[in-house]
Amino acid sequence: MSFLTLDLNLLRVFDAIMSEQNLTRAANRLAMTQPAVSNALKRLRDALNDELLIRTAHGVRPTPRAEELWPTVRTALAELEAAVTPSTFDMSKMHATFRMAMADSPAALWLPALVRDIERDAPGINVRMVPLTTRDPRPMLLRGDIDLTIGFFPGVVAQLGTEQSSPIRHERLYTGKYVCVMRKDHPLANVELTLDNYCEAQHLLVSFSGRAHGLV
Repeated sequence: MSFLTLDLNLLRVFDAIMSEQNLTRAANRLAMTQPAVSNALKRLRDALNDELLIRTAHGVRPTPRAEELWPTVRTALAELEAAVTPSTFDMSKMHATFRMAMADSPAALWLPALVRDIERDAPGINVRMVPLTTRDPRPMLLRGDIDLTIGFFPGVVAQLGTEQSSPIRHERLYTGKYVCVMRKDHPLANVELTLDNYCEAQHLLVSFSGRAHGLV
């Protein structure tokens, strides 16, 4: 299969079927007949040499190849739509709910100003907070459980930097500093704080994951 001969409309059909997990609903979404959607799916199957979607009693089930392909297709279609759609976005008229995941410290830093700006500029937008209980939020983002997360994800950022194409975007928002807090008369209060004596001291661990260990 050559990309130059591929009908890109087939990718729109593929995206709709993957989103709806049902041929009838995908046809309604695309304003097409179900036979036309089935025919487009057959052509894409032939072009990619994969079943892509398998019929079940409740709709369709994607093959591993379809699951691998879909994030890239969704990103490409969204970028094409943004490129050809006139920029008439009016935030004040938008009605939507965005789900965000973050730990307590960035929430305390960002949420007050964010809520204030939303109430002023986009009163139709709701923000729903979701607990952040993982150091790798990519599965939550790809499943659509959340739309945005704010946190410290060095391993994830490093992996994203090595990937050719990913539907996930990231941006550095700020640089934070870690501090060590102790009582005034603590044995380490008036001595040089080394890694060894820090690790030997007793600690209070705040764990968003519930695991009884932390990073130093």
